[in-house]
Amino acid sequence: MAQGSLVGGGGSNNCDKKPGARLKITVPRFDNTALIRGYSCTLIGRCMNPAAQDVQALLQHMPRFWKMEERVAGAELGLGRFQFDFDNEEDIIEVFKLEPFYFDYWMVSLVRWEPVVDPTYPSAIKFWVRMMGIPLHFWAEPTFRSIGEALSEVLEVDIDGGPVKVCLDGYKPLIFDTTVEFHSGEETLVTLSVRCYGELEKSGTIKGGETRSRMVDHGIRSSLFLSLILQVHRSEVVNGYRTRGPDCTLQTIRLRSS
Repeated sequence: MAQGSLVGGGGSNNCDKKPGARLKITVPRFDNTALIRGYSCTLIGRCMNPAAQDVQALLQHMPRFWKMEERVAGAELGLGRFQFDFDNEEDIIEVFKLEPFYFDYWMVSLVRWEPVVDPTYPSAIKFWVRMMGIPLHFWAEPTFRSIGEALSEVLEVDIDGGPVKVCLDGYKPLIFDTTVEFHSGEETLVTLSVRCYGELEKSGTIKGGETRSRMVDHGIRSSLFLSLILQVHRSEVVNGYRTRGPDCTLQTIRLRSS
């Protein structure tokens, strides 16, 4: 059979012909229960800047970072995505204690695999947000939870230290300050920042918006928020959003807490 009969359903070599509608293929229903069950110990991830992140290098590095080289198998899925297959649930629990993740100075989304059909999946990144500027007489769990829920899904509130653990969509604009309105009608400006663990050591220079810094981990958790901070404050465009200039796409939010 001629190649033209296989591609586009015809043998014409007319290059001036306009492309037709995208071909849509329907897969018949079948029982994939066992297939889904087989991924119960699989994590799926995405490089948030695939042009600057080497997936193959990540697949080699992350298991060593977790100290699980012999118990984790990684595979590239294309389009900046990848998966890790684990032998047991306990290792997955230990890995998630090290969230959030970064590689090559950019953030990485890493989640439990779910049967999701979405080209942007996964894009969730979990981290602690510290809220500064809240009046002491409103320093309570409802205030922190209200602000956190306006940002994204709230996973945990540390009322003693003030940070809130949230799960953000890595493709959405980042927010650094917000006007908070209380039930009395009073307003205040609250500044948002990430809570870092470990010590930070900076090296090198920044050229053309590229960040060159590295982490020094001296504690239980690495200072993995560094890449998020630097790519926001030192790059003009982050994950497709402009962070500087008159057309800045970063937003603020207004909420009323009860």
